Amino acid sequence: MEGGSATVDVGHWDGVTVYDLDSDGRAEVAVRVANGVTFGDGSKYTAAKDDAHQAIAILDGRTGAPRATAPVPDDYVADGPMYARFGVGYLDGSTPSLVAYMKNRIGRGGFNLMFTAWKFDGDTLGNQWKWLRGKGGGADGHNTRIIDVDGDGKDEIAEIGFLLNGNGKLRYSLADEGIGHGDRFHIAEMDPRRPGLQGYGVQQDNPSGLREYYYNARTGVILWQHTAAGTADVGRGMAGDIDPRFPGMEVWSFSGVHNARKNKLTQPDPSLSPWPQLGLWWDGDLTLELLNDGKIEKWNPADPSTSKGTPRLQTLWKYGAVNSGTANPAFVGDILGDWREEAVYTDAAHDELIIFTTNQPTATRLYTLAHNPAYRNSMTLKGYLQSHHVDYFLGAGMSKPPRPDITYAGG
Repeated sequence: MEGGSATVDVGHWDGVTVYDLDSDGRAEVAVRVANGVTFGDGSKYTAAKDDAHQAIAILDGRTGAPRATAPVPDDYVADGPMYARFGVGYLDGSTPSLVAYMKNRIGRGGFNLMFTAWKFDGDTLGNQWKWLRGKGGGADGHNTRIIDVDGDGKDEIAEIGFLLNGNGKLRYSLADEGIGHGDRFHIAEMDPRRPGLQGYGVQQDNPSGLREYYYNARTGVILWQHTAAGTADVGRGMAGDIDPRFPGMEVWSFSGVHNARKNKLTQPDPSLSPWPQLGLWWDGDLTLELLNDGKIEKWNPADPSTSKGTPRLQTLWKYGAVNSGTANPAFVGDILGDWREEAVYTDAAHDELIIFTTNQPTATRLYTLAHNPAYRNSMTLKGYLQSHHVDYFLGAGMSKPPRPDITYAGG
């Protein structure tokens, strides 16, 4: 789905994010704009040559007034306006950068893809670098992850088929491994016995019959993959610890629940699997709950059920919540200070937020998930809404995670 040159939140094109980009203690709003956009103070953006020449604007989070604007590079402007996905990461290890994924279609054919990174210093918005895919570089998907995959304190930018270093240089592409476009992928500490982070992704109509794959997120080396006859659009895929009998996380789409580390079915019958939509930390134990189409569910590995029969903990539409997009809330994340997560919905009239938070106690004590840089970065991204992950193993049998490297500012 595509919108106009300044639309936000259309399909997987959000085109907006919120973060304290100049570290002054207040959040700004970063948004893609074009000619004629009216800001919160009533002023208009008219600096571009035409609607296809877009800009990025940094808005005052309290008033909506523009604090800075900068033109989007026009490498692909001949093919029209570019649609955008925004996120934030610490590409230099110390200060936040706005990361813009932007894309437009070449006639009725393929797509141009451009990544750019930006710094806002409180006065001006400066472009740090741009990366153009051109005819190579790997496949993108419908969500982006900004995460430090090599532990050097600097974030990298991950797509389903490639990874960029924080300086905008391509680190690896999975194209040579046969990885193409897919809707969803995850990067997390899925195997606590293997150093570093792992990735799991699903594929859409891969000509080789590839359905899902598991890989080293730092190097791009494929650790295992599953193929089948013919092609299929594997439109969902999840990663999380839902079976404490096996060390580490499970991963699943529609080929059964597999323990990621062992590449082993946790149940012989692949149909006995939960729906691979979203995870949700909710009930206080260290295995993951599931958020699926307005229901909080808990899959029971000792008494496994099909996706339609997964036991339900809460039915959210009974409280007036409606989905935003395809079976998703407007937002999910740890925003209220516990390590469990909240699910944010609107009502049917879209004039009220409905926030669900757990009332179940837990004996587990952790820093809030938002203290973790990987999780915090993930909350700035949307695309096809996916679960956020910390960069340590969170699940049954976990070790105590390291203390976050944070300090509290005096007030």
